[in-house]
Amino acid sequence: MSSSKDYIPGNASQFNTFQANLSTQVSANAPAWNIPAIIATDLSTRSVAFGLVYAPIVNEETRTRQQMLAYNAFRKSYDAFLRSFCQSFLTNNVVIPIDQRKALGLNPRGLNPPSKRTKITTSPIVKLVPMGGGEVKFMFKVEASNKRTGRHPESNGVNVYYRFLPINAAVPAPPVPVPPPANQPQDGAPDTDAKTSDELNGIPTDGFEHYFSTKANFTKQLGLSNIGKVLHVYAQWVNTTDPGLSSTFSMVSTVVVS
Repeated sequence: MSSSKDYIPGNASQFNTFQANLSTQVSANAPAWNIPAIIATDLSTRSVAFGLVYAPIVNEETRTRQQMLAYNAFRKSYDAFLRSFCQSFLTNNVVIPIDQRKALGLNPRGLNPPSKRTKITTSPIVKLVPMGGGEVKFMFKVEASNKRTGRHPESNGVNVYYRFLPINAAVPAPPVPVPPPANQPQDGAPDTDAKTSDELNGIPTDGFEHYFSTKANFTKQLGLSNIGKVLHVYAQWVNTTDPGLSSTFSMVSTVVVS
């Protein structure tokens, strides 16, 4: 079971309220929050199933041992599912405003630093390495002299805008970033290299695909259909709580997808 200090409540009644609200909000906002329909449906199905095992144990005087065993077994697996779900699709989902994530009972600490940050004045140094099978490794550094990849200390992550064009095609101009709605940071995308993803699907703009990652080194599957095409990438360090402090775009980087 979760401890009382956990964002997932340990108390049965509070847990029921938490999970029911979570399911309701995800069902209503899944498309806007870039949560796959199949995942949102899975959450809704589990929420309904939890209600069925929770209702019989509410009354301590009438509940049976078998009902408690059924509740505890389901609660354990559901708790694990919710932790993975929240980490992957909600807690650090920059599509969802921080105050809305907090209203869900989450604690997106990494995206709401207490200290005032400054304007990021340098753009990412980008390196692209084709890995074969349609995969490309994306690596970002703060300075060209840095031996290792790393995120800018004033940023929450990196915005990556990319396009696939035929060989010898003209280099595309930098993209126009998608302006976030009022009080809402830029959107993000899943990191295929992470064990528990904290990035979410982006949206196209000016022919570009958009990808947000909190990591400065990741591998992304770009599809077998893009093998042989030239990948064009522009990158930007992002301050998700104050997008105006984000960096300008990098120079374009290219690689042939293999």
